Amino acid sequence: MSRESALETLGETMRLLRIANEVTLTAAARAAGVSKGHLSNVERGRDAPSWELVAFYEEAYGGEGQLWSAYVETVAGPRRRPQARRDRPGYPLDGDESTFVADVTVPDGTVMPPGFRFEKVWRLRNSGTVPWSGRFLRRLGAPGGLGIPSSPVQVRIADTNPGETVDILVPLKAHILPGTAEVHWKMVDEDGFEYFPDRYYQGIFTTIVVEAGAYPPDLRRLVGGHCPADDQTPGQLG
Repeated sequence: MSRESALETLGETMRLLRIANEVTLTAAARAAGVSKGHLSNVERGRDAPSWELVAFYEEAYGGEGQLWSAYVETVAGPRRRPQARRDRPGYPLDGDESTFVADVTVPDGTVMPPGFRFEKVWRLRNSGTVPWSGRFLRRLGAPGGLGIPSSPVQVRIADTNPGETVDILVPLKAHILPGTAEVHWKMVDEDGFEYFPDRYYQGIFTTIVVEAGAYPPDLRRLVGGHCPADDQTPGQLG
């Protein structure tokens, strides 16, 4: 995602939060101590918001981490990473293959109330001849918003030898606005390069449906086996 697109996503999320709280642009600018013109440009993705402005929106309008995820990843991130990134590697590696095995938790289309917290677990098989080491599952697109579930930007994938399966856990929070949302992830290295840039176009994904007044779903496992949630903490923001 380019810096311009990142700022647009962050600004749009801020705008939707403000509107959901029924606050005018003028009132928000006054409360945040910034000019109306600057705030308008921020919400349109033309200006980068300050740390203090993001903090104000988070606290005043109930961002619940959505804006921090977007800010850290799409605004702060690009300024500190480029010089450390290496040349684009020659992925996919010869003999490297991945096979989807099962949804361990939360079947696609699960109905849940707004803001419901849950853990999605997928099972993949290393079906190639290349050991998996130092790999991550990285979310595609913005890490949260009023109409899309919130999650860490990426989580660590446990080292997996050829022929083995691995369960990958991602903690999520359902979006606030009613409707269906689908979120996609792909396997990357520590620099964010995709291991399968020309394969598995959609990556792995989850689809949930938010309905006002819905009961919390029963999230028992769909398949048996070991789950990383049993003995370790989920990945942190990347």
